[in-house]
Amino acid sequence: MGNESNGQMFFEDLILLDKNFQNTNQFFDFTFPILKSSGYVNHSFLGAIKKRESLFPTALPTEPYVVAMPHTDVEHVIRPFIYFARAKGTIPWCEMANNDNVLRANFVFLLGFNQKNGHIDLLQKLITCFVNSHFLEALYYAETKHEIFTLLTSNINL
Repeated sequence: MGNESNGQMFFEDLILLDKNFQNTNQFFDFTFPILKSSGYVNHSFLGAIKKRESLFPTALPTEPYVVAMPHTDVEHVIRPFIYFARAKGTIPWCEMANNDNVLRANFVFLLGFNQKNGHIDLLQKLITCFVNSHFLEALYYAETKHEIFTLLTSNINL
């Protein structure tokens, strides 16, 4: 299935602000029903995302806020999306390429790709934004979903 939204991957209804999560599994358990009922993912997504995150963790030690960007294989995604969450507090999240180091994630960009190799360019664009402390500060202090949506769509050109 192609990307029928012409590159749009951010949606205001896929933005979550200031919710507590004790761990990554609790985060995935919370987000999965939202994504499934809205037609973004299929039934296999939850198990696949948990398994992939345990094998290949995705937290980046960005400053001043830690960002995680979990994703899984394309066969578990129906429609492309980026689910953005700003945690209330932080979520313990293993560092990318270093399972032994647990970071405290402030933001999660849950990525849903439905085309193989289509994600490399997007990952590069996201990481460019994540190393910009002004962008991360703006996400941290934004007050509404609409403000976050505007920040995301104006700074990350898909």
